[in-house]
Amino acid sequence: MWIALTALLLITVILIVSPVTMEIKYNYSYGEKPPREREPGRGIRVSLLWGLINLRLQLSSGRLNRRTFTPALKLKAKLFGKRDATTAGEKTGLSPRRAVGLYRKTLTIYRVAAPANRYLLSKINLHRFSWRTALGLPEAGQTGMAVGFLWAVKGNATSYLYRSLKCAAPGPELEILPVFDQMLARVRFDCIFSLKMGHIIYTGLLAGWHFLKNRRQVWG
Repeated sequence: MWIALTALLLITVILIVSPVTMEIKYNYSYGEKPPREREPGRGIRVSLLWGLINLRLQLSSGRLNRRTFTPALKLKAKLFGKRDATTAGEKTGLSPRRAVGLYRKTLTIYRVAAPANRYLLSKINLHRFSWRTALGLPEAGQTGMAVGFLWAVKGNATSYLYRSLKCAAPGPELEILPVFDQMLARVRFDCIFSLKMGHIIYTGLLAGWHFLKNRRQVWG
C-alpha cells in the first residue's frame, strides 16, 4: 500500500516539474520568382518528459477553394510520433461563415479565460522568437502603407508578449521587407518556448473555474 502511494506521489511530482518544450513554425510564400521549395517542419513540435516523448503536428497543405458561391480554406494536417510515424491525419474545410463564428467564439473564450492566459504567459521561458515578412503590392504607395500597418501590428503584439513574460528572454527577430517590383507575400515565423507541466495543469484548472463562472456567456 505504502509502496503504491509512494510510487504514485513520485510520478505526480515528476509530471508536475517536467518541462514541456514547444516549437511553432510557419512558412508561407506567394508570388516568389523563382518559387522557393516548401520548407520542411512547418507546424508544431512538442517535447515532453525531457525529450522522452516527441510529437509533431504538421500542416502539410493549405489552399483556397471556391465552391459555387462559397470560398473555403482547405487544410490538411498530420500528427507524427516517434521516428516520424504518422499517428493521425485530418482534413477540414473552413468557410467564411464558419471562420467568423469561430473567431467570435474564440474571442469570447479568450476574454473569459484572460486571468489563466496571463498566468500561463508569465510562466513561459521563451528561447526564440523570429517573425519575418516580405510584402509587395501592385503600387508602391500601397506597399508602403501596408508595411507601416504590419510594423504597428508586429510591434504591439511582440511588446505585449514580452511584457507578459517574467523570465529573461532573447530579443525578438522582427523583419518586414517591402518589395516594390512584384506582387509577393512571404511569412517566416519560428517560436520556441518551454514551461513546466505543473503550470499547464494549474492553468487548465484556473481556466475551467472561470468557464464555470461565466458558462452562460461562453455557451450562450
